[in-house]
Amino acid sequence: MPKTPITTPEPEDEDLSQEDLDAITKEQMADTPTVSEMRAIQREARLAGAGGTGNRHNFIGPASTSGISYTPPAQARTTFEFIRAGDLVVDPRYNRDIKQKWVEQIADTYNPDQLQALNISRRLFRVVQRSEGAAKEEQVFDANVTSATRIENVVISGQHRLLATLRAKGPDFMLPCIIYDRLTNSQEAELFALFDEQVRPHQPWQRHKAHVFGGNPQALDIERITQNCGLTVYKGSGPMGAGKDGVIFAVSTLYSIYNLSGREMLNRILEIHFSAWTDNQEGYTAPMLQGTALLIRRFGGYSEWRDEYLAISLSDPAHNPLNIRQRAQGAASGISATSIAQEVARLEHRYYQQGKKGYARLPEWNASPREITLASDAARARTTPPRAKKGPANGGK
Repeated sequence: MPKTPITTPEPEDEDLSQEDLDAITKEQMADTPTVSEMRAIQREARLAGAGGTGNRHNFIGPASTSGISYTPPAQARTTFEFIRAGDLVVDPRYNRDIKQKWVEQIADTYNPDQLQALNISRRLFRVVQRSEGAAKEEQVFDANVTSATRIENVVISGQHRLLATLRAKGPDFMLPCIIYDRLTNSQEAELFALFDEQVRPHQPWQRHKAHVFGGNPQALDIERITQNCGLTVYKGSGPMGAGKDGVIFAVSTLYSIYNLSGREMLNRILEIHFSAWTDNQEGYTAPMLQGTALLIRRFGGYSEWRDEYLAISLSDPAHNPLNIRQRAQGAASGISATSIAQEVARLEHRYYQQGKKGYARLPEWNASPREITLASDAARARTTPPRAKKGPANGGK
């Protein structure tokens, strides 16, 4: 798309104080049309046939989206505008992967009257001279458009409609847009997840991708845990399960373990699996991760439990993850009231026991929680060296 030339800003544009920003915001918010005024503008546009947009898009007033978790910024400003299709761009860091089939379907039956308004974030960039270092272009949030400002109209929701419009009508076609000013990357990603989920439900990896870009603490923590274990969470760019070693496709399972048992449990499971199977993707399917989680929840509190024992037992070539999952799948299909994950846990328990004697062995699989606790206490008592009794030789009376 054509870029607005970047020029050196005037001195008064540099280093605006908070009071200056507040004054700018107050002035611009005063100039922002009300909801009723914008609806009147829409009616006039429809009567004039502007863009042929019909009456199927709705104006969302400033910070007035309802029934959602998104919290607009304090200085949010939302307006309705028509923007040239060729002047809109898409940020792939949080948006869906492009589905060319969707684009073709919309383009082949293109009807401007059926288009809904696209949700757009208007990003402003300006060259800023800091006290240290050379001048560089930075994103600014004062909504003050000058000759020195470069504008990016980024599609939050509606990228397939945009591409279909470019295919069917060309770059000069005017599209109805709801413009959000002063959004951070995090707020853009939150809005994308909100709006796009209403159009077509997201898969877990799509939601994770948007949350990572938006700086969601939980998503970033899961991202750190997997990367520290030498693994990667799937975020698109290719078919799921297509020979991606080291890539975890069971994204919802990562979140489930994290939410149910905490970050330490997720880290333990991934470290065990990576120690046993490195980046073999079969070791990171939902049943395998869930199975190990079940085993640790049940026996991880046993005093002689060792994560490394499980990793070593699973590293046996005969205990490769594909073989374990297939055996568990067969067992689950022949037993009522059980799951593949439960059968994976049962097999891992059996493999853990191999070669172990005495208290190094885990309680039996069918042991009750009380029996496991009693066995753990007994093992702790037998393996803990007794305290030396006080006497004349050691300072006692």
